[in-house]
Amino acid sequence: MKSDRHFPVKRLLALGALVGAGAYYFSREQNRRALDAKLAELGLKDAAHDVGESVTKGWEKTKEAAKDAGAVIADKAGEVKDAAAGGAQAAADKVKEVAGDVKDAVQGAADKAGDAAKDVAGTASDRAADLKAAAQDKAAEVKADAQAKVAEAKADVQKAANDVKGAARDAKKS
Repeated sequence: MKSDRHFPVKRLLALGALVGAGAYYFSREQNRRALDAKLAELGLKDAAHDVGESVTKGWEKTKEAAKDAGAVIADKAGEVKDAAAGGAQAAADKVKEVAGDVKDAVQGAADKAGDAAKDVAGTASDRAADLKAAAQDKAAEVKADAQAKVAEAKADVQKAANDVKGAARDAKKS
């Protein structure tokens, strides 16, 4: 009987690749400093820190779940080995008996890893919303600054035009 649920290996590999790429990028001092400066400028340093902590917690949960599943598998393998001393039939019976426990342990580890990935994704999603709001605020600020500079430039051009007209009138009078 095959289970409809299976361990999401592709997702786990993709998450691992993403974490690895991030670790490589952040391991370079120059990149860390530049990113810290940009995040501080945008006021997003805390959001990035929260996502990093979430990934760390997710990794710890996944690691602990795998450790627990490994302990169950090792324990059950020992039981099968002991039963094998009693003959092939005893070993086969013991394998059937412990198969459910092993399956449950692996499924539990997969569920915990999935939950950890969901937690990380939720935190990332929340922080992405924060980033979007901050980006919109920054864009509005930049737009307001640009409009103020355009108005200032128009005023300067108008003043220069008036100065030229005044100078031309003065030149005509002389």
